[in-house]
Amino acid sequence: MSTTAPYDALVAAHGLSAAHRLMVDAVDPGSRVLDVGCSTGYLAAVLSATGCRVVGVEADPQAAMRARARDVLLSTLVGSIDDHDVRARAAEHGPYDAIVFGDVLEHLPHPEETLAVLAAQLADDGRVVVSLPNVGHWTARRALLRGRFPREDHGIFDATHLRWFTRVGAHDLFRDAGLRVTDEAFAPAPLPLQAHVAALRHLERVATRARPELFALQTVLTGERLD
Repeated sequence: MSTTAPYDALVAAHGLSAAHRLMVDAVDPGSRVLDVGCSTGYLAAVLSATGCRVVGVEADPQAAMRARARDVLLSTLVGSIDDHDVRARAAEHGPYDAIVFGDVLEHLPHPEETLAVLAAQLADDGRVVVSLPNVGHWTARRALLRGRFPREDHGIFDATHLRWFTRVGAHDLFRDAGLRVTDEAFAPAPLPLQAHVAALRHLERVATRARPELFALQTVLTGERLD
């Protein structure tokens, strides 16, 4: 089964996630963008609608084929972003005003190295935009307190994750890749009973702003090269 399939299904059913929308907001309209892990092109489609010119990289050939069919990408590169040939082909389309990693780096064995190498393809005033699931979320802490480390189809405990990040760990990732964090945003997650108690929706936003380490489902960081 394609590793992108659960996320495609979620987007098809519910639209872009809060983290996706935060990433879109971090990219200036009209930018030249490298979408790493573009899946079936759902994020690229929204970026393209703002005038962005998007190059996609996708390891799953089936997802890449569907991304091409959307006709929203300048080019779709099939293969792992850790492959030197794929990186070289991506560089041919640069430099980029923005490189986006939408819940991708946690699936890679050496995310610091990948982030550093790709950041070299940025324009002088370019930025990276990274969404990472927050393993410090209260539901993950609860699971660990119960002595469990679940393996699931998607989310914080996605069985295909190779690395896990807290809010502090996300900042460490940028530092280790030679990047400076210029902006930080947080994607909330519904609280229990929120669908039935309207007041909890407001509490969710307040809690996420006040204690993102506990209540943010994903951390979205924007950064620039230190040099």
